Amino acid sequence: MSENIELELVKQFKASQEKYIYFLLAAAASAIGFAMAQLKVEPLSYIHIPLGASIIFWAASFISGLQFLEYAAGVTFQGQNYLALKRELHSYRRADAGELLVLFKSRLNETMEKQQSKMKLYSGLQSWCFLFGALAYIVWHGTRMWAINVLRVPLSCRLAGLVLPGNTGKDKAMSFWNLL
Repeated sequence: MSENIELELVKQFKASQEKYIYFLLAAAASAIGFAMAQLKVEPLSYIHIPLGASIIFWAASFISGLQFLEYAAGVTFQGQNYLALKRELHSYRRADAGELLVLFKSRLNETMEKQQSKMKLYSGLQSWCFLFGALAYIVWHGTRMWAINVLRVPLSCRLAGLVLPGNTGKDKAMSFWNLL
């Protein structure tokens, strides 16, 4: 009975872990798409460096999530192979079946420890990269808002060269926005 409860807990943990990974994958992909949409109305300039950094962080988060899922599938496959070998050795009743099983299990444990350490690495990397991407996006947005408030002219107009130094350029800026 306790083995069934333990197995059920392991299944629930794995399911919740995979849901979290898939959530971060979807969030990172959505964030990349949203950030790219933010860039399509403005010419690129130095002010967009934090936005580029956020896209790079989100891409690293996405790739880390995919790597985690790949290693998780590998661990599941190796566990399945162990159970199949155990079943086959019991059906043949060989004299050295116990030795083969112990040897395979020791190698399996070594491999699974390596894979689980990589899963832990990629899971943490996915979370941290996603958070750093959000932080870089907030920095970009704050910098952009500051530039607009200080200059009192839409940033895209200033970056496009429609505002002369020393001139507020509101007339030119408004005519530029009317063209959009």
